[in-house]
Formats: sequence, C-alpha cells, structure tokens
Amino acid sequence: MEHRTHTGLIRVMAWSGVVLVGSLALSFWLMGFLPPPSPALPAEAIKAIFVERALQIRIGTAIECLGFTCYLTWACAIAMVLRFMERGLPVLTLVSVANAGAGVVFFLIMPFTWATLAYRAPDLDAWFIQVMNDWTWFTFILSWPPFAVFMVMIGIAILRDHNVPRLMPRWVAMYNFWCALTISPAALIEFFKTGPFTYAGLIDFWFIFAVFFGWMVTMTFVTVRACSRIDSIEASRKDQGVSPAATL
Repeated sequence: MEHRTHTGLIRVMAWSGVVLVGSLALSFWLMGFLPPPSPALPAEAIKAIFVERALQIRIGTAIECLGFTCYLTWACAIAMVLRFMERGLPVLTLVSVANAGAGVVFFLIMPFTWATLAYRAPDLDAWFIQVMNDWTWFTFILSWPPFAVFMVMIGIAILRDHNVPRLMPRWVAMYNFWCALTISPAALIEFFKTGPFTYAGLIDFWFIFAVFFGWMVTMTFVTVRACSRIDSIEASRKDQGVSPAATL
C-alpha cells in the first residue's frame, strides 16, 4: 500500500485556528468582555453584568463552544508537521498531541462556566458570581504554562528538523521561544486587582492576548506553508524511488 501524507487535511485543520481566533473576538464583543470587567468591581456590579447581558453571554458562549474546539484540530495539524520533522520515536510530537488535548479543555471551561452563570444569574449570590467570573478569567490566562510548553516543543522540533531545507524556517523556532517567554507574565494575575497585571490589564490581557492569538495566526500560515514543502519532499522521494514511510 502506497504511503501518502494527507497534507490537504492538515491544511484544513491548520486553518481552523483562524476560526478559533475569530470566534473568540466575536464572542467577547457580543458579551461585552472587550475590555473584560475589572476584578476591582464590587460583586453586585459583576452580578448585574450577568443578569443584564444573559442572552448575549449565552449566545457568545455557544459560539465559543464551537470555535474553541478548533484548538484541538489546529494544534494537531502542527503536531503532524512536527512528526515529519522527527526521526525515530516521535517524542516531541506525542507531547504536542497530549498538550493539544489539555489545551482544548482549558478553552472549553470558559464558556461552560460563563454560560452556567448567565443561566442562573438572578438566583445566585453576587459573591459567588464574582468568584466564578474570576475563576473563568484565571482559567483563560493563568493556564499559560501548557501553551508555553507547546511553543517550546515546536521550537525544538524545528531546530532538530532533519529535512533540508527545514519544513519551518529557523526564525519560527526563535519566534516560538519568544512567545513562550512573553506570555509568562500571565502568572501575575493572581496578585493584582488593579493595574496592568490584572486579567483586564494592559499587559496580562491586551498584550498577552495579542501575543498568543498572533502566534496562532502566524503558526497557521507557517503550517500551511510547511505542507507545501512536505508535498515537494514526498514528490522528490517518489521520483527517487524512496518510500516516505522509510524516512520517518
């Protein structure tokens, strides 16, 4: 049976990352979470948001449940390209696939929690809504380490790529290492209720938001481009009578 890499499917999966980014922007706009409600707001003000915007939040979270699932397909598309970079036991690929499964769980906890709060908001105590809203933003931002690990795995795989030329340029490895480092200030949100390091602040929301989702868009284009290089390599190997499977 002839071995063939299904780069067409990988391309489609890679483009699903743009769907995630778009769904996040649309849902946050619908829910009125751009910018997010400040953690310094009193509990009654947070409850009022979920009572008054209940319908918008329900619609927004429904969009998120669909769009955020695309993180799994997007991350696995990158993992498939990493597999083509590795020889022997695909350690980096396996870690990346496991990481993708964990990442989609973090993403989906957000709409689950917000939807539940909107569903029961009039009957819930204000302090409880405030705490669960904090929990949701913490899930979104404080969960940065697994995503940073994925970035590092991508960078290492690119530097260890046995293909000539590399499937992804060396600058992409450096870019992933940079992104892993620059999202680390997310760890500070649990120490502040005002200022740039809160989950509504300039650094821990706007800057990290731009870095992370800019990374997703960039890696989408880079992954699609890598698929073209895989096609070229496989065509060359076929012309030489070499089985692609023998090179993995």
